[in-house]
Amino acid sequence: MLLILTIVGLSASQRSTLQERMAANMHLDKMTFSVAESAISAFVAEANTGNKIDPAHVLFELRTTGDVVNKQYDLNGGRVASGFIDSNSGGGSLRAQIVPTILDDCDKTCGGFSLGLGSLSANIGCRNYLLTGNGQLVKDGQVLKTATTQLWAREITACN
Repeated sequence: MLLILTIVGLSASQRSTLQERMAANMHLDKMTFSVAESAISAFVAEANTGNKIDPAHVLFELRTTGDVVNKQYDLNGGRVASGFIDSNSGGGSLRAQIVPTILDDCDKTCGGFSLGLGSLSANIGCRNYLLTGNGQLVKDGQVLKTATTQLWAREITACN
């Protein structure tokens, strides 16, 4: 009887350890996905503030060079060359990165928008972007988990 109870106890212990590992793994997957989404949110927040014709503005940089220099975000949501959102997650660090791509430089049809500018609307169009957010869990320089999410965004702008 004691042998049977021991076997049942060991089996339950192994099963519970496996379930705990699976739950921790799912938690880390969700955290890396949330970090990928936070990269997109931080980029959109930065794009929607400030003067868009200022050379230091993220959209100005993206329009003129086709890319942005600093693609990672720090804990405060600021774009930096190398930053981490959280340095104590699952024994590693969470990294948020944005990869913006210009899809249409100046779409004059601007579907879905009524600009209402009359003859001035000939110079107005939409710039379409694909924003790819990457979340990574990094430990000892090695990427343990990755997650990616995308958002299509549109900017109403003056065309050249």
